[in-house]
Amino acid sequence: MTLRTPSFILTASIAAVLAACAGDTAAPTSANVALTDSHGAHAKSLTGALTVEQKQGIAIARNATARFHNFKTAEDAGYSIQFPAGCAVDASGGADDPSEGAQAYHYMNKALVEDGVIDIERPELLMYEPQKNGSLQLVGVDYVVPRTFPKPAPLLGMEFKSVDVPGQQVWALHIWAWRPNVNGTFYPWNPAVSCKYQFQD
Repeated sequence: MTLRTPSFILTASIAAVLAACAGDTAAPTSANVALTDSHGAHAKSLTGALTVEQKQGIAIARNATARFHNFKTAEDAGYSIQFPAGCAVDASGGADDPSEGAQAYHYMNKALVEDGVIDIERPELLMYEPQKNGSLQLVGVDYVVPRTFPKPAPLLGMEFKSVDVPGQQVWALHIWAWRPNVNGTFYPWNPAVSCKYQFQD
């Protein structure tokens, strides 16, 4: 497996990333998924200040994914598979008590997952929160490698965690690049993200 990250020497154009905007409507999918895997075992990470490297890395991720606020653009770029299916909520307090928030919908780029490469500019999954008007809003990115590959090296100083999701075992690291998280930028669940307006079959 190869770890590929760009230099953290940022130009002004990278630092000045685009502001968030509402995503396009996606096709209806299944109901929310309550996950009880090792996401819940994460320690709350980086509730304090981010390092310079982390700030620069997040700026790179934002710059690389800003165009995906338009969901159709994300689909056209290969983020067309919902995986895992459904709107993901924290199940540590039970499916009806998402005590730590949600991750919402994950849309996967299959080719990026299968290549076993971690590239901060090419996240394997994008996370979208469903909106009241039926659209999707980009809230974060998810870096994923199947566990058939060795554990990836830390990204921005953060360890990848082993996660079991339906049909797959992966190494995963979340970055809330587009939605602030009081529990930390790299914490898996975000209390500011909701599945309230999830799509209905």
